[in-house]
Amino acid sequence: MEALSDGIFLLVEQISTSFFGDLFPFGYICTIFVNLEKIIFLNRIIMKKIFLALGLVLLGSNAFAQTMPNVGLSVGVGTTGISIDAAATYTPYLGARLGVDIMPQIKIGTDLDLGIEDKTNGTTISQMSQYIDDLNNRIDQFNLSVPASQRLERVDKSMLPSGNLPTQIGVEGKLSNTTFHFLVDAYPFGDASSFHITAGAYFGPEKVIKVYNKEDGFMTPINQWNNAILGAEANPTSPLYTAVVQPNNLQMIGAELGDYFITPNPADQGNVEASIKVGGFRPYLGIGFGRAVPKSRVGVQFDLGCQFWGSPEVVAPTYDKTSGLYNSDTTLEESNAGGDAGGVIKVISKVSVYPCMTLRITGRIL
Repeated sequence: MEALSDGIFLLVEQISTSFFGDLFPFGYICTIFVNLEKIIFLNRIIMKKIFLALGLVLLGSNAFAQTMPNVGLSVGVGTTGISIDAAATYTPYLGARLGVDIMPQIKIGTDLDLGIEDKTNGTTISQMSQYIDDLNNRIDQFNLSVPASQRLERVDKSMLPSGNLPTQIGVEGKLSNTTFHFLVDAYPFGDASSFHITAGAYFGPEKVIKVYNKEDGFMTPINQWNNAILGAEANPTSPLYTAVVQPNNLQMIGAELGDYFITPNPADQGNVEASIKVGGFRPYLGIGFGRAVPKSRVGVQFDLGCQFWGSPEVVAPTYDKTSGLYNSDTTLEESNAGGDAGGVIKVISKVSVYPCMTLRITGRIL
């Protein structure tokens, strides 16, 4: 479990490297745009105002009302994936684009050590197998003495490899960042140059990177084990507690990460997922060369800018030992995580912009 919480940070780097490779230094570009953000002091509210203002200019333009716009289509590739746009130019100084950016779903799989023996006072996997049998016997007795609403599930050994708790878990990390966008292009030099300043917004999923167990329901026996421990602790006079849990010092299986106890939520039916979460609405600011609707039939357009997607959050399933509540989507705070994990969370939270670089082939229809 502890390795699973660490694994998301490793897979972030692997996924980024797999997609961008050596041709696009992701971390370097992120640093550039983080500094850019500090210099121009643009926050999300200001970007929204720019977006709305340009939209009003576009809709209020006399040329828009009096002339038929030029219309074009384009296809491109870049850090936002494969982009497909429809565009319209209303004057030599103003145009708009509406499109989609299809990000290939990059998946990276690996096996992570659960570290179960480290979380059970050095008890070996074979010893825990015997404890499972003892727990199940006492669970049967316990269930006879309590109302149906308080009964516990047996630990289903048939779901375990060779009847033992697993030492590893197969996990998969996935990059998921397909977005839609609406952009307004301003050409300050009109027909004299294709240089443009672009403002607008991207709309995409909040969870851009996910790490999860590949085998559906793999964590169910761990949920059942944890619930048996909690049931025993809630009934300290029961044989379940006095004969099995207390003398063997059995504990819940999970990862201590500072103030957090990371463990699967039973409501997720034996599955666990950690993720990196950003804003779904992402104001955009950029520059470029080339026209979305070329003067000739075919043209080329290059854009460089960034999406302001807010401060990324690391989200993981946790159990609050004080309140006794599970939460599938706990936002991990740097100050509460502690150690190396806190440092990684701090670094991730600083990447508040996503760099966008796209090369498009454009075509004029009208």
